[in-house]
Amino acid sequence: MLYVWERRKDMNKVRDLKSYLYTMAKNKALAHIKQRDKIVSLDTQKYDSISEVDEFIIEEEVHSVLIEALDNLPEKCKNIFKLSCLEGLKYKDIAEDLNISVNTVKSQRSRAIALLKNHLKDHPSLAIYASILLKFPFF
Repeated sequence: MLYVWERRKDMNKVRDLKSYLYTMAKNKALAHIKQRDKIVSLDTQKYDSISEVDEFIIEEEVHSVLIEALDNLPEKCKNIFKLSCLEGLKYKDIAEDLNISVNTVKSQRSRAIALLKNHLKDHPSLAIYASILLKFPFF
């Protein structure tokens, strides 16, 4: 009824009131159904069952695998990767600090990422986590 009242100025143009009201009701019902279908309910009951202890254990396992992957990198790659990805330094700054060329920094960083990808290929969820954490695409 509110919708009809809001459109009262347009009622002068209506030739067949019964058809107009029927079409209006049908369109409003369809719009309501579309809106209802857009709403997705999340089943949080499943995920609330993970205790804080379990969550901590999972996080520690993830971190241990990532640390192991980083420790397996060659020393130069590891150092450049940490400076670039973890500390956020620019290539130019890293090159100046280590007295190497910018191209060497780029190639060593690329090599480190390739080695990490290879190490984490058996752990796809960790690869996604590392990709988000380190802000570079793993895929």
